[in-house]
Amino acid sequence: MLRQSQSQKLSHGMLPQIVLNQNILAIPAQALDTIIKRELELNPMLEEGNETDIDEELDVNSSDEPSGDTSSDTSADQDKAEETSGDEDNWDEYFENEPDEIKYSETETRKEYENNFISDDNKSLNDTLLLQLNLSGLNEKLIFAGEEIIGSLNDSGYFIENPEDILSDLSVKKIGTKYENEDFTLEDLDETLVFIQKNLDPPGIAARNLTECLKIQIEKSEVDDEIRKLSIELLEKQFDDLKLKRYEKISRDLNIDLSKVKEVFEFIQKLNPKPGSSEKAHEENYIVPDLIVKKTEDDYEIYLNERYSPSIRINRAYKKLYTTRKKTLDSNTKEYILNNFNRAKWFIDAINSRRNTMLKIMEAIVQSQREFFDNNGEGLKQVYEKDIADEIRMDTSTISRAVRGKYVQTDFGIYELRSFFTTPLATNNGEDVSNVEAKIKLKELIRNENKNNPLTDEELAAEMNKIGFRIARRTVAKYRESINIPIAKLRREI
Repeated sequence: MLRQSQSQKLSHGMLPQIVLNQNILAIPAQALDTIIKRELELNPMLEEGNETDIDEELDVNSSDEPSGDTSSDTSADQDKAEETSGDEDNWDEYFENEPDEIKYSETETRKEYENNFISDDNKSLNDTLLLQLNLSGLNEKLIFAGEEIIGSLNDSGYFIENPEDILSDLSVKKIGTKYENEDFTLEDLDETLVFIQKNLDPPGIAARNLTECLKIQIEKSEVDDEIRKLSIELLEKQFDDLKLKRYEKISRDLNIDLSKVKEVFEFIQKLNPKPGSSEKAHEENYIVPDLIVKKTEDDYEIYLNERYSPSIRINRAYKKLYTTRKKTLDSNTKEYILNNFNRAKWFIDAINSRRNTMLKIMEAIVQSQREFFDNNGEGLKQVYEKDIADEIRMDTSTISRAVRGKYVQTDFGIYELRSFFTTPLATNNGEDVSNVEAKIKLKELIRNENKNNPLTDEELAAEMNKIGFRIARRTVAKYRESINIPIAKLRREI
């Protein structure tokens, strides 16, 4: 027997506006600029401009039709002008009784809509390769196979898929195409792969391993024939010696001078081991500070770096359309305007929320690390994210999200915001110092070491103890790795 029953339960769900605010807060300045420009293109309710700009008067009574005797319409026109003028002043009030939500298309889910604000476009290299392939003059059947190969490259640009799996995928994808009755063989796949490696840019793309990737680049380079020959021989016969910088062994085995070994090594070192991620890596290495702190006579000025971010506001053309023709709009047009208005409103609110949060956090950091800023980057204190969260009355998770991947430009350099929140490290006299200071000292030791005989982690730990830092070898190794410095034998130079 079927029975009906009622029950209550608690569930936790975040409003999409809150999700959007958190996502926008987590985005660094450079990515935010791209997202703002993309949203300007996607949402017609947004336009560039400052909301504080003085509004131009709306000529709501203008008409392209020739005017006749208008004396009898004067009163009606005045009433209409007064009505639309009031509407203009109360734009937001039109939406008070409308559902404050986004109506999604049949093919768009709420999750897809939220991610649309912050999705990262990684298709540029893939599209470039497909364009090169289709313009290459290769026969159409192999282009069909080549598109499958390009689509299977990993983030570094390597082809590491099993060829049998690619053939299996091709056997499915060819159904319904003009290749439906043709067979794709391993020979077809190999021919296409070799063609891609030799003819498409960037050099080294679609290689099956690091050695092949470097060899492809060497063969395409305009280097001297002797260096090219030695480089390929070194990769094929003594790759391990090359990685471990066994210069003397390479010199003996290849019967060449150390100076020539150095020349070959320097050439190979300039090659790109990850051709598929070259563009992305370049973007990641280019730091755009989110905040700027400038010292004045007796205090500090703090402001956001919005040099490249356009100011945005609600589009005035649509604003005028709605305020002057609200009663005559059909339901589809009204829904379209409402939908995009809510989306624009949320986006602007999220940008403003991010701005206020970032400024509050930076102001609190400057106050808590006053000695660091007064002494041009020395004397960083022990400060936890919870300390800043309590001071500005925000959740610790908000602080963590806001500072991750963000940078501040000061008069004495650019610093990651997370570097101001550090764990303490004891010195020989019992005082606590920041582990950032320890990393700075470690960098100095490595920078000044003898490059023919670099310091090991154990020797670095001993040197650090000599200058007052109580630090173990394992801690040195951890700090060294965190600042992207290789082990001693890989730092060795001829």
